[in-house]
This record gives sequence, C-alpha cells and structure tokens, in this order.
Amino acid sequence: MNKELVKEWTKKAEEDCLAVEELYKISVRRFAAIICFHAQQCAEKYLKALLISRSIEPPRTHSLETLLDLIVDDVPELEQYRDMLTGLTPYSVEYRYPGVAAISDDAEYCAQTVRELRKAFKGIIKS
Repeated sequence: MNKELVKEWTKKAEEDCLAVEELYKISVRRFAAIICFHAQQCAEKYLKALLISRSIEPPRTHSLETLLDLIVDDVPELEQYRDMLTGLTPYSVEYRYPGVAAISDDAEYCAQTVRELRKAFKGIIKS
C-alpha cells in the first residue's frame, strides 16, 4: 500500500466535500449542479483512496459502481452503500452540460448522501 497516495486521494476527496458544504451554505438552488458534481467527486476520490489502501490500482473511471465492484470483496460493508453510489454517478458528467439541470432537491440529496458516505469511508480508511 502507498500510504502517501492514499493520503493525497483523501485530501482531494476532502476538498470536494468542503466545496459541497460551502456552496450548500451559499445557495443550494444557484449551485445545485456544482454541489452534485463535487459530491460525486468526493465519493469517487474516497473510493480510489480505499482501492489504493488495499493495493488495488484504481481505473480511470467516474463510475462509482465500477469502483465499488473492485473493492467490495475486500470491504463487504460497502455493499450497503451501492444505491447511494449509483445515485451519485450521473452527476459526474451528465449534469455538467446543457440539456440536463440539477435542482435544489438534487443538491440536497447529493449533499446528504456524500455526508453519509464520507463518514463511512473515513472510518474504513482509518481501520
């Protein structure tokens, strides 16, 4: 395991979580799509940190399901978060471009989801 790389991925994940929280405070409605994007990014980067902590090379993908599938045998308790991760995946790309708009409900869902995931991921990385 490369502890330094795990630390770097975790730091990047935390930056995305901070962006979610700060933008949420400013305006959920105005920044809905950006909040959703950073929530997905936080989960993605935490999953990549977990993979590296188990000496698994993470692929270049935004699919949280793909990343989960690579780690769930080593960390079976992550299976309970599959629906949450599946729900966040579309925000990595689809909502960043014209034609699809995130609304306040999306941002609230993403912010709440990533708070729960972050807590779980941090606990697993520490163990």
